[in-house]
Amino acid sequence: MMTPKMSKMSVAVSAAMISTAMMATSVAASDAESLLGSDPIRIVMPYGAGGSTDITARIIAANAAEYCGTRIDVVSMPGAGGMEGLQFVADAEPNGHTILMADYSATITQTLTEDTDWEVEDWVPIVHLTDWKPTVYVKADHPIQSIEDWVEMAEAEPNTLVFGHADPLSLVHLPLVLLEMETGIENVHLPTTGGGETRTMILGGHAHLGMTLPPSIVSNVEEGEVTAIGVFADERSDVLPDVPTFQEAGYDVSFEAPLLVYTYSDVSDEIQQALSDCIMAGLETETAQTMSSQASAGLNNVQGRESAQQIYRDTTVRVEEVLAAIEQD
Repeated sequence: MMTPKMSKMSVAVSAAMISTAMMATSVAASDAESLLGSDPIRIVMPYGAGGSTDITARIIAANAAEYCGTRIDVVSMPGAGGMEGLQFVADAEPNGHTILMADYSATITQTLTEDTDWEVEDWVPIVHLTDWKPTVYVKADHPIQSIEDWVEMAEAEPNTLVFGHADPLSLVHLPLVLLEMETGIENVHLPTTGGGETRTMILGGHAHLGMTLPPSIVSNVEEGEVTAIGVFADERSDVLPDVPTFQEAGYDVSFEAPLLVYTYSDVSDEIQQALSDCIMAGLETETAQTMSSQASAGLNNVQGRESAQQIYRDTTVRVEEVLAAIEQD
């Protein structure tokens, strides 16, 4: 039983904890504002608007601005296979006001396979947001309604099924290549600007299958417009729990992709840390978590610079291994 004295102590402790948390938040916001100034921060995405990355970027913009001390804008730059967006960030003044939000397909795969002005190490992750699970889907009335249907039809009629996806060797294309290597099936690959355009192609009947990320299609699945048939991950998606993994169907292909916020390497360590802190502070708020839950964005385990950079190094090794296997095939 709690005595009046204990109750007063508990209230005092709680008040002190709240006060300390508010002071820490205030200091973090003050530090960010003093370092960053009042000019807007631009989060550049090397993809088209309307996809899962766009949804997540807008959650950051809506919630982290208060802690970063300035407005945050979301900018979509899908041109030149995403390279236009990366070039824009690389060329920007290194003051922390132009940052990148992307998965490995832009910073690692494209950098390793294209002639770029930067190296993989020039992109410095400051926040790990979530891990995407590439998901294959079809229009709800399409004859293909399972992984088995797809493989069977592709084997019977090679190069007749049109598969829509974002940029070649991106996180929503590379798993398809790996599956084709394992099974021998052949599909017509149709690059798009991102998840939004892929979904439009599927719903309009211009592509038979598509690959995207769960947040992009969860509402379409719930409304009965599309059927998600398989996930390229070790475990099923929390937001699409009824959709099997390709491993469950007997295919050893799994390739999740971390979604990261980056600065370019010429941004100072101090500014990198301030950005990391203020973005994480915004995403840890109740409002941000509610928005994340409603959008199925998976922002319930946001991690800072150290973890983000280790994840980036591990992913680089994995992508290098996959690219080497593709070259040998």
